[in-house]
Amino acid sequence: MEATSTGKIFDSQEMGDNEEMAYGDCVRDYRLQEALYFKMYARLEVQEWLLKDSARNRAYRSAIRCNAAAFKDKTVLDVGCGLGTLSLFAAESGAHRVIAVEAASIAEYTRSIVLDNSYAAVITVIRGKVEEIELPEGIEKVDIILCDWMGHCLFSENMLESLIFARDKWLAPGGLIFPDSAQLYLGAISGQEGEVDQDLDQWNDLYDIDMGAIRRSCECTAVVAHVDARQMMSKVVLVKSLDLYTAPRQSCFTRCHYELKVTRSGQVHAFFAYFDVGFGKSPNRVCLSTSPQALWTHWNQTVFHMKSPLTVGPEETIRGMFSIKPSLKNIYGLEFDINFEHKGKEKSMRAKQSFFLDYFLPQGLS
Repeated sequence: MEATSTGKIFDSQEMGDNEEMAYGDCVRDYRLQEALYFKMYARLEVQEWLLKDSARNRAYRSAIRCNAAAFKDKTVLDVGCGLGTLSLFAAESGAHRVIAVEAASIAEYTRSIVLDNSYAAVITVIRGKVEEIELPEGIEKVDIILCDWMGHCLFSENMLESLIFARDKWLAPGGLIFPDSAQLYLGAISGQEGEVDQDLDQWNDLYDIDMGAIRRSCECTAVVAHVDARQMMSKVVLVKSLDLYTAPRQSCFTRCHYELKVTRSGQVHAFFAYFDVGFGKSPNRVCLSTSPQALWTHWNQTVFHMKSPLTVGPEETIRGMFSIKPSLKNIYGLEFDINFEHKGKEKSMRAKQSFFLDYFLPQGLS
């Protein structure tokens, strides 16, 4: 028998049963999240949204076509193939075999697209999670892995774990990964006029009802949004770098010190993050950037709104600690802690804020 701080006594067997029930609820919730996630990616509207990301698609096509010699007569694995565009690029570049793996039901369309483009003899579409399938026809290793694994703020959607699984199980020695490197950057921005404060202030007094609980929730939400390069108030700093050939599992976990150099006078309303990926081990290097100064991508940028703005001047610094970890509630989400300190001419501030980021449907879809 064990006693709790409330004085209530629980039988050990009862506690075991309760823990088992809680674990069962957790597993069921994760399975529901997974089912909803793959259902989302089965929607043609979502696939259309991805196909309209010309920066993304051109980067992959350039990386593959500019390195056609690396694909000639090779066996390629496309992890999370969607409608199969990367697989088709690989086949066009001379790959001998392409195994396209997709867990969502969109794979049925992918098979038709492969057939319509006369690549059925080259591309094999497998519906299933990469962690649960086997390669066809006795194939034990692949020469190249293609994977569009990046989520918002690089790590959301947890697809990096699937790439690492595939790499460790099937990539031949000396094989290639496209893309093979990733970098995550942090910077400071001003608010878009009238947007930041107005959206939050509406919850303070709505029809004479205090909706402060909603405001507090919004303050803790990392927002995926387009950042105008003119909003940038600092130089950006590197907070995470990955080599996909050696990255271990759970590479999402990040904790690092940062120091942002302010570039102009004004107010800082938020931090923001973006990422770059590179196709670097191949002879012809290609880079895909989600910076506000680059072409638009569907990833946009991830914005972390401050509760109170900072008044800053040129050459001043904002320093602190930035950390990321997987969400405990959402298997595809992220949690962040941002500590920051600023010593300005007029005022100094030190604070810590926590944020969460869930995966979501593209704007306009529900």
